[in-house]
Amino acid sequence: MAQHKTTFGGVDILRFLAAVMVMFYHYGFWVWAFPDGVSARSTGGIPAHPEMAFVGSGWVGVQVFFVISGFVIAFSAENSTPLKFFEARVRRLAPAVWVCAPISAIVLLMVGLSWPTDAVVRLARTALFVPFEPWVDSVYWTLGIEIAFYAIVWTLLRFGRFDLMEAVAVIIGLVSTLFWCLYFAFGWTDLAEARWLQLTLVHHGAFFAVGVLIWLMRFKAVTAARLC
Repeated sequence: MAQHKTTFGGVDILRFLAAVMVMFYHYGFWVWAFPDGVSARSTGGIPAHPEMAFVGSGWVGVQVFFVISGFVIAFSAENSTPLKFFEARVRRLAPAVWVCAPISAIVLLMVGLSWPTDAVVRLARTALFVPFEPWVDSVYWTLGIEIAFYAIVWTLLRFGRFDLMEAVAVIIGLVSTLFWCLYFAFGWTDLAEARWLQLTLVHHGAFFAVGVLIWLMRFKAVTAARLC
């Protein structure tokens, strides 16, 4: 079956705005608010700019990307095959990573933040999409999460059960929502950066689920259950 070729201008605009939010977060806030970070050390240190603290909310752009991913991946996978879906994901991710990661490694070497052997290891781990640190840049943390979601969708396609996409998305979303309710209720701050919770979509699954539900309401039907 052929894949959808439709593009969504609104989604592209939203993706661009989310990218701008994240960029301002890193270079307008993170670079001075976290002086031990790679960005701050590579620039030699940036004076604090409290007046720019408002861009600290730009991290929300990452969550917007996850919602967009839930929508776009569900849409593109519906009439796809496991092989075509896999090939499409590789074409989407690999070229950008294989171009940008070497540049990041070179920058690390130029500013003295990495030894050659360390840079090579970081580059290899990044290029091979290893889901755990170290990478050439910490911003690659989202790739493992995206791939985890892709793996779920691919599995449904592999077993011919894409009809379960809605149920799976709801379960993922509910588990994620429950986790954050308990997190804030009991102060589970030690789990805030737990990588295994990220890779199992416990941290961010709710956002992918929202994207899938938006896809369902846009192309299937708006129901009370999907609105809830």
